[in-house]
Amino acid sequence: MEDDLFNGVIDLEETYYQEGYNLGVADGSRAGRIEGRVFGLEKGFQKFAAMGMLHGKAAIWASRLPQKKGLADGHQGSGTTAGQALPSLASNARLEKHIQTLFALVEPDTFSTENTEEAVTDFDDRFKRAGAKAKVVERIVGEGGADTPPSEPMLSVSGTKEHRIKITRTDRSEENIEDFNGSRLLS
Repeated sequence: MEDDLFNGVIDLEETYYQEGYNLGVADGSRAGRIEGRVFGLEKGFQKFAAMGMLHGKAAIWASRLPQKKGLADGHQGSGTTAGQALPSLASNARLEKHIQTLFALVEPDTFSTENTEEAVTDFDDRFKRAGAKAKVVERIVGEGGADTPPSEPMLSVSGTKEHRIKITRTDRSEENIEDFNGSRLLS
């Protein structure tokens, strides 16, 4: 009889441990799904916002292309927006082809918004190719890239701000790196 009395006390720690473990697994599973969904929505929004920026660039560049008579493509406009005339781009068949390819890559109606492996892979591939194509167009047009002033922040394809810093070398042969006498930090 003494064995039965102490068995409950001896197993008490294991019982509470198992109960706490089961509650933790259930709560962690629920919290993990919520956090995963929030993270997925944030990443999806970032990706689509960046793709939207590329789409906007493609639309602006397409509207700046020189007008051709009888052009059936509705993406090339008059080159004006909000009453201000945008400077036209030089006539360049290579540039036009790059812009058309970029526009085809970022056209919202042509890619899936489903959360499947195939749709995500296709979107990421198109986004990567569109980003590279946008860089090519920027270089041809002379916008962005190396021509951007170093003090201006740029919004990159990933949606984050990039700051370009210009590094110049100065010849200071009279100063020595080990010379701390003129350092304002030591005064």
